[in-house]
Amino acid sequence: MKVVTLLPSATEIVCRLGMESSLVGVSHECDFPESISALPHLTSSRINVRASSGEIHQSVEDILKSTVSIYDLNVELLQELQPDIVITQDLCDVCAVSFDKVEEACRTLTGKEVKIISLRPRGWGDIWDDVARVAEALGAQDTCRSLMMEVQERIRTVRDRVISKKPPRRKVLAIEWIDPVMAGGLWLPEMIEMIRCEALEAKAGMNAVTLSKERLNEINPDVVIVKPCGYKMSKTLSEIEALKGAAPWSGWKAGINNETYLVDGNSYFNRPGPRLLDSLEILAACVHPDLFPEFESRYAASVIRAGGRESIPSLATA
Repeated sequence: MKVVTLLPSATEIVCRLGMESSLVGVSHECDFPESISALPHLTSSRINVRASSGEIHQSVEDILKSTVSIYDLNVELLQELQPDIVITQDLCDVCAVSFDKVEEACRTLTGKEVKIISLRPRGWGDIWDDVARVAEALGAQDTCRSLMMEVQERIRTVRDRVISKKPPRRKVLAIEWIDPVMAGGLWLPEMIEMIRCEALEAKAGMNAVTLSKERLNEINPDVVIVKPCGYKMSKTLSEIEALKGAAPWSGWKAGINNETYLVDGNSYFNRPGPRLLDSLEILAACVHPDLFPEFESRYAASVIRAGGRESIPSLATA
């Protein structure tokens, strides 16, 4: 069986199901696990990822208005690889190659019937339903059952502790983009609810919400999680001053109490796959550090407290 994955979360799902050896091609954004780095890339982007978040946002809008796809798909390479299964998405044209383009390309694979699996998760439950669909297609049901048991156990660990300790219900703003400032939606509000907190602005299952300066002045989050979609930590750090200029940082409780956390948005929170379990634990460690000391230690290299370069668990501001 030969499998092609056209978005990072799909690659992570396939590998977590123990089917990495079936992969013959991935997208240009697939970077985890590192063992897939030598696989051929079937996609490329028209966006300059080194640009600022404001410039990237404008480029995306301009390209979408012109009806040209943000991503190119190497149809010739797809024909050469002759996959049996192609895993793509039908959620967001900004996230990966569009479903229509993939479907059209697969029609060119003459003499071969290709199964297309399209992932479209909008909520927490949808993500694990997609994992189960992929597992069924790959014949990895046993591994999937073990994974689902792990999912339930790790969620239970978090929920049981916040239920038993009853920490204050805090207001959390999760920032998905910097310019313009956007609050993360889809599955993220559900994750915030799992740790007994309130997600500000965005609603579960809904797309990210753009926040005006007026609205940013009206809200007053207790905790801010900055995890721009597709941004590694170094990129987020390079733009943190722009974010502070756009938001009333010093007036927010999160700013006053130094409870703004920068997270690797390329690895966590934005990829609807197995590492969302890690993301839930990171969220718990940031919002309720006293309740989850083991998570603080485990993810210390993945979180930085704004105002300095100190990672949790120390939570000290430089």
